[in-house]
Amino acid sequence: MSEAKTPRDFTYIKPRKRRLSEYEAVTCYTQPDPEVFDQGGWFLRTAEGRTAWRKESTRLRHPHWFDFRDPAALWQRTYVRMEAEQERAIERAVEDAARGGAFRDFDPVWAREILGAHYRVWSFFEYGLFRCFAQAQREALSDTLGNVFCFAAVDRMRHAQAIVIYLMDLEGQIDGFRDVGGKERWLSDPIYQPLRRLAEELMAIDDWAELAVATHYAVDPLIAEIGVSEIVRRHGPFHGDAVTPLIISTTERDRRRNAEWTQELVRMVIARNVPDSAANLEVIRGWVNIWTARALEAMEALAAVYARIPKACGTFAEAVSRAREAQAALAAGIQPNLGKAA
Repeated sequence: MSEAKTPRDFTYIKPRKRRLSEYEAVTCYTQPDPEVFDQGGWFLRTAEGRTAWRKESTRLRHPHWFDFRDPAALWQRTYVRMEAEQERAIERAVEDAARGGAFRDFDPVWAREILGAHYRVWSFFEYGLFRCFAQAQREALSDTLGNVFCFAAVDRMRHAQAIVIYLMDLEGQIDGFRDVGGKERWLSDPIYQPLRRLAEELMAIDDWAELAVATHYAVDPLIAEIGVSEIVRRHGPFHGDAVTPLIISTTERDRRRNAEWTQELVRMVIARNVPDSAANLEVIRGWVNIWTARALEAMEALAAVYARIPKACGTFAEAVSRAREAQAALAAGIQPNLGKAA
């Protein structure tokens, strides 16, 4: 008689699909919670009596935060592999452009006013968002949520560092190009003070779910779309720049992935079988309204940057209209009947 085989699946994890995925096996229930398996309660507290995680860390309510699943199903190894591929793509693009003499085709005004002045300042904004998500990751109420917040933080650090490294490469490829004055512009140029204020307001958020909604439903669709995608990526080819758009395309890929898991989080908390779904919906709508208004204020200041583009394709108002239309379509998906029973 053959011996019975021991099941390999972790039977205490409820898989999202028919079979337990590798992502679920290495991620789910690695974070303690007395309401799940840690029946003995919290073993450690701060001197003030604070527990490691608190339900009060967000205004949203859900009976079981561990139900969340990242649509991209990323865990440490798969995330690092994916981002390493993007960085290799950037390195190859810059290397090939240098060898082929492509940097000689860059419009000098474009290189100085848009890449050297504007794009460089963007690295400070990305670093601010890294700080936001790094802190929020610590407070998220499940391991699967902690993962996506952690990866979102690292995304922003990668974006900031990619800009700095790229401009260092440009110094060696474009005669007279120098990466100077970025920090001073970030701190004192009137154009960027609304953006800097927005970054500081985001850093002041103490609700991790609000940060995700604010960034991925308002800030990225408006601010990043105008400041990076419209001003830099879209106009690069008109100024002999085929390299910068390739770098920005990797950040846009990250933006799409982060928007997708935020949409999944929203769907989960407003699902019809969630007791607080109606209250959650109103909270989320309020966040979207508040941060859309703040993002629009910061975005309008970028009109002065748009005016510096040597060969502008269309007007700033047209670019803003496209961004607002796409953002409104995204926000319109937050409806009472959106959520299905999870």
